[in-house]
Amino acid sequence: MALTSFIFLAGVLLIPQLLDTMNRGAVVNFFSASLTSVLLFCISGIFASLGLWISVVAQSFVGVIWLFLAYFSLKNVRDAQFPDKSLFFVARDFLGVWVLGSAFMVSNGARKLLRRD
Repeated sequence: MALTSFIFLAGVLLIPQLLDTMNRGAVVNFFSASLTSVLLFCISGIFASLGLWISVVAQSFVGVIWLFLAYFSLKNVRDAQFPDKSLFFVARDFLGVWVLGSAFMVSNGARKLLRRD
């Protein structure tokens, strides 16, 4: 019950961020929000396999809030920067930037690791 209460409280604490994203055009990182949502739904599946149904509901509640944060953030970026493009275009653009940024970080780390001092 304590774990479930804390999980549910985490979702309730995200509601102001969700309202800012829905009404004021705030943006959170799309990949962080969407991957957090996926991981939370995976944890919800683990709770379901253990028969912890109240925890499944609480975890799914938090997962849905993160999913909404991802969606509305993507929509806000589209509306502000790419008004004539689809949400899929913006998500694909974000994915490209994320892949290039990740590749840069890995190559930079490898260069530092292999550099002779």
